[in-house]
Amino acid sequence: MRRALAAAALLVAALPFALVGCAASRNADEPELGTLLDRVVAAGAPGVLVVLREDGHVRTEARGFADRSRSSRMHADRRFRIGSVTKTFVATLVLRLAENGTLGLEDTVERWLPGVVPGGQAITVRHLLAHTAGLFDYVGDDRVVGDRERRWTPRELVALAVAHAPERSPSGRSFAYSSTNYIVLGLIAEKAGRAPLDRQLRERLFEPLGLHSTSFVPGVIRGRHVHGHLAPSRQGIITGPPRDTSDEPAWWTWAAGGIVSTADDLQRFFAALLTGRVLGPALLRQMETLVPAGRLRYGLGIAAVPTSCGSAWGHSGNVQGTIAVAWNTRDASRQLVLVVNTYPLSAELEKAVRRLQDAAFCSGS
Repeated sequence: MRRALAAAALLVAALPFALVGCAASRNADEPELGTLLDRVVAAGAPGVLVVLREDGHVRTEARGFADRSRSSRMHADRRFRIGSVTKTFVATLVLRLAENGTLGLEDTVERWLPGVVPGGQAITVRHLLAHTAGLFDYVGDDRVVGDRERRWTPRELVALAVAHAPERSPSGRSFAYSSTNYIVLGLIAEKAGRAPLDRQLRERLFEPLGLHSTSFVPGVIRGRHVHGHLAPSRQGIITGPPRDTSDEPAWWTWAAGGIVSTADDLQRFFAALLTGRVLGPALLRQMETLVPAGRLRYGLGIAAVPTSCGSAWGHSGNVQGTIAVAWNTRDASRQLVLVVNTYPLSAELEKAVRRLQDAAFCSGS
């Protein structure tokens, strides 16, 4: 189990990774935001980006490089892998399918994918969305760690997961984060929606919401983008210099972390979602109904994270050396996107990023 969790932290954009917020009281002597970004770069990040939007006003701060090999500076218009922030998009797609009657939240996995998941007759769509299904996280399998460039199919990833014993029995309140849940949800969405996942995301979310720089890219990213940097590590200790992962595909992420976007598009998406322009009131309330999940609370593909100025709603992720955080007040009146293009983090860098994300989100309160 410990080995599986270490692999998950290294590889996939797990929400409860290092940056889960801080509920400490704010310090009136907190350094200026720009100083906090400088400290993140000084602690070892190639680059860092903060975009804060509040009441129509946008503040952007960037330091360091999006592409260090070309000395290309970090900039707000650069696309980046959003990792497990993808899960909020996939959850929203599934909830829209539920809203139009295509599927039900109490439908079982066995109904849609007969024979694919052992015990699938006891696991519902709701369990998968809320990470209460108890399925083993496929990124904890050594075969994924050792063969990241393989073009894994979603069913192969599920097969890797179900070859392991479940972490626990499915229930309504027993949280166990697993990217396997969202691979299964992607397969169910394809079956129910009768179209590939990338097409449904594009036609049901990206295009209607005007997310022109957002796409589903499990393969190699083309064009200018933020280059991730992944450092080798063992038992949480960094053992060597990070490598640029920009030429590496991420087929193993699929519905669990395969979207590429920009800060502007992420804020546009969460603003539409949280203000009720994507889901009806009843389903949005269900999405925002939370269960305890360690130091945070989790709903149906969305989390509420404690900060020094109240809860931040959204998701975070890390994949192939890029960390993305998308935080919002519940009414989306204040929104933060934070990008750091290296992972794992040293103790010094983690401390600097924790301090930055909380200070940035709370700077307008």
